[in-house]
Amino acid sequence: MKIIYPLIIMFFTLLFSADPVMAQVEETESGMQWYSLEEAQQKAKEEGKKVLIFGYADWCTYCRKMRKEVYPDTAVQNTIYRNFYPVQINTESEAKVNFNGTDMEEGELARYLRLSFLPTHYIINEDGDIMFAQPGFLSSEIFEPMLKYVGTEAYNEMDFEEFRSDKN
Repeated sequence: MKIIYPLIIMFFTLLFSADPVMAQVEETESGMQWYSLEEAQQKAKEEGKKVLIFGYADWCTYCRKMRKEVYPDTAVQNTIYRNFYPVQINTESEAKVNFNGTDMEEGELARYLRLSFLPTHYIINEDGDIMFAQPGFLSSEIFEPMLKYVGTEAYNEMDFEEFRSDKN
């Protein structure tokens, strides 16, 4: 009986001393090849593609859901690689990035982009201009056509609903 009490105390001490947010974080593999922002912008300029920025935070449930359920989708990946260079930006990171020739931390870039809702996707053209921002979780069935709509510049010719009804 004397051995059980110290074990119970040790169990509860470990249980309640764990960081509750970090205990919930589960790494999920997206299967994506992510680029640094500087490299993505350079390649986009050279090849006339766009940059897709995935704004996330480690604790964000829907960000993890995008990584686990949407990014691994083959159609999503094919559309991304055909039209974009994908980049991840952690809104809480102090990691250094270079955006349009300016060095800053990822968190500073998130504030510059006014990234306040997670996840948020930004599309940057080859000149470094922000074209679109789309907040929230998007299923593969919405995300892939949206990426194709922007990536192929169909937005210059028709609205998104018309694009989707054409089964592009």
